[in-house]
Amino acid sequence: MDEFTQVGHRVPFISQGEKKHNEVTYKRRAVTRDESRYLRCAVFVIFSILGIVVLITTCILLNYYVLTNAAVDVDILEAKKCPGCAGQSICPAFFRGDVSFSGIYRSRLAHLFHSASFGLDGTMGLYETARKVHLRRVGNPAPPEVVDDAVCRRGPQHGLPGASEVARAKLKCIPHLAIWRWRPTNDPVEGMNGDPVDLPLHRGLVAAPVFLPPQDGDPTLVEDNWASRVMPTAFSPATRCASDRLFRLLQSRFRERTSFGAETRWLRFDELMFLFNLAVDPQAVIWQTFPRTEGWPFPTYIGACGRWTVQNYHGVPLLRFCDSPLWLRLRLLLNIMDIPDRLERSDSTGSKNVMDAPEDSTSGYAIYLGNFDLPSLFTVDPQSYNVTVANLRHAIIVDIHAVSLYQNASTKEHVVNPNATVFLARGLGSHDCEGNIAKSGDAGGTTPPCMTRAHADELCSNVHSDHNIWAICATLLLSHEGTRPCSGFLHGLPSEFISTLQDCVHSLGPGYRRKMLVRAKDILLRTIQLHPEPKGW
Repeated sequence: MDEFTQVGHRVPFISQGEKKHNEVTYKRRAVTRDESRYLRCAVFVIFSILGIVVLITTCILLNYYVLTNAAVDVDILEAKKCPGCAGQSICPAFFRGDVSFSGIYRSRLAHLFHSASFGLDGTMGLYETARKVHLRRVGNPAPPEVVDDAVCRRGPQHGLPGASEVARAKLKCIPHLAIWRWRPTNDPVEGMNGDPVDLPLHRGLVAAPVFLPPQDGDPTLVEDNWASRVMPTAFSPATRCASDRLFRLLQSRFRERTSFGAETRWLRFDELMFLFNLAVDPQAVIWQTFPRTEGWPFPTYIGACGRWTVQNYHGVPLLRFCDSPLWLRLRLLLNIMDIPDRLERSDSTGSKNVMDAPEDSTSGYAIYLGNFDLPSLFTVDPQSYNVTVANLRHAIIVDIHAVSLYQNASTKEHVVNPNATVFLARGLGSHDCEGNIAKSGDAGGTTPPCMTRAHADELCSNVHSDHNIWAICATLLLSHEGTRPCSGFLHGLPSEFISTLQDCVHSLGPGYRRKMLVRAKDILLRTIQLHPEPKGW
């Protein structure tokens, strides 16, 4: 006898119909409770499974992007794209896990949201042998695929003689294969005339061609010809004025050769890596050719793997010192003012023949700055306050020994025209002084973005120039104006120093800028005595 039957006997006024209705209602409620119980169990199981899946996925993502091993992921090195790469000399160190990123760059997540235009700090070695290093991706800030496009657009575009232009445009860019077109060999099948396999490299491959306008021609046609024919496939400003002696020096000190150093002939693979550096980003070649151990104010080159280079750690970008105390900025400025003298090496041999000049010596060369963005131009050692020139992407190397042997070479010092400052100010205002690297993928041609072609040509044809002094003065003075980054670097300095910088920028007479440089140093030395370094700093 169930509950409702018992209630019906106890409550005589409940009819039989109501009793049956109550029984049906109870049974429905019981069924509903059972169904809801089963539904809750099913929902719990489903959400538990989803929760476990989400937890596992989160752990995998955290492990891959955030909690990953500090060792550099070899997949980002792009070593498989060689010889379209910077080199392979320290790939074993990367593969062993001896090279690792520091700080937040241990995770891949940081690389997705930060292009690291200044490079990445890291360590090299294990345990007590670990030391701080600095890693840079060649071509940065251009994405890897843009650098690939820069590789593929060079050289004769043959391979499918009967293909239409539309078909050629749709061909996939394979950089490690396309770069072999940079130095094509004789191909009787396709009827292309290339270089013999045993033909060595020569400066004609990288030096800037010269287009002279006809006497009655339109000069704008020359510029259009230059922009359409030369710029897209030109090499970097570093080799714009390349002489045979300079080109041999660059080759002899290139440390990324896969063949033995005693071999006189280069492998075509090594030649292409060398040309890739000169076309996309010549800084590593400059560091190797003009090392810090010989007094040049450049980073110390360690090696490369794929499209990443490794250099010694020389400090942090000057950007971090823009608002430092006055006593510290004074010392940094004094070190910056010493840079122009360290970028020129007069020929100490006194030779009158270019063939008599020492081949493996850096004397008789001048390196002219082509970048003018103060925050990224220098790095500063926080301990010693030593200043290093960190951005040489658009630097111009001149063999002043070879230039001095020209019959029409001028012995007077070349003076940068003050109009160059107007051109530079316009470029800094529009943020164009780093060029269109993100879209071009290479150095962007043989002329620095914030210099005119005539300005660069004058550097190639004069033994002496005050360009570097002008570059330092103009960079400091223009960064002080407006709301540009690092505009506070000159705040609090004597007005006499600012006026000296103005005279340095706008002067016209030969040797005048060098006098202004000496005067600026004297002002800084006097001011430093009034602002000593605080004790315990």
